[in-house]
Amino acid sequence: MRLFRKAIHYFVFGNFLIAFSSVGLTHLSQLGKELTTGDLHLLVFVFFSTLLVYNLNLIEGMKGLKSSAFRSVRHNWIVKHEKFIWAFSFLSLIVSVAELTALKEDTLIFLLVPGLFALGYAVPIKLPGMKTIRLRELPFVKIFLVAWVWATFTVGLPLVQQSGMQELLTTDNFLLFFSRTVFIFAITIPFDIRDLAYDSDKHIATIPSRFGIEKSKYISLFLLFIFIASSFVRCNFGFCNLYEFCALVTSALVSAVLVVMVNSQRKELFYSLGIEGTMIIQWTVVLLSTLL
Repeated sequence: MRLFRKAIHYFVFGNFLIAFSSVGLTHLSQLGKELTTGDLHLLVFVFFSTLLVYNLNLIEGMKGLKSSAFRSVRHNWIVKHEKFIWAFSFLSLIVSVAELTALKEDTLIFLLVPGLFALGYAVPIKLPGMKTIRLRELPFVKIFLVAWVWATFTVGLPLVQQSGMQELLTTDNFLLFFSRTVFIFAITIPFDIRDLAYDSDKHIATIPSRFGIEKSKYISLFLLFIFIASSFVRCNFGFCNLYEFCALVTSALVSAVLVVMVNSQRKELFYSLGIEGTMIIQWTVVLLSTLL
């Protein structure tokens, strides 16, 4: 049991779960289209670039964690396994750069802006008239940035890699991008609730710090309703079949149940495994729907 718990901590706190989640959502955007070798290279790139960005975020926040009075189980694990995080960050950088050579020119051009924003989320940058700061530390910016970058990576990148930038302009893919953004936004709010004490200590303004925990949960549930509504529109226009729509609704309902369960007493793995796992759940149930 102890060995299993240790393995879970490495998988979740080491950001492997979030990296697999990004692959899952990217693969959902590829469903129904013939995959090429380049598309498979894209999935490898998405996995390791996600791992790199999230690990860089851990490394940059390491000094703050060591001196923080609000260290959780996850924070203690991060501080204890600093060398492990550095090692996989270096490996992720090498693989990500290598995989870039297998991607199309349009994909590389499209990747430039969200890639810079993703790095700006993790590492400090100098903004005009401001001190050196990570984008995630700007008031209320973190959650919008996370939702947009995730949708861009998991919807935009595979579409551009498969069919070029013109593919982004279709109604189907616009609705897919919108619904993915809303879903990520909804499941990110619980993480801001989890980090409320830490963010407040660092004077980072978030939705929970502004509206409180309960109202933040209502916002998350409302966004999940919007996700279901946008999925219904996609189904109504024939952009997805009834089985896929039901699968998306199922994933949203599971997410809603977990959001309702959020409170200040929940253990770290409830968020890092449960809430993050909703992306894997969505990937799984949609894949199963394709077999019907």
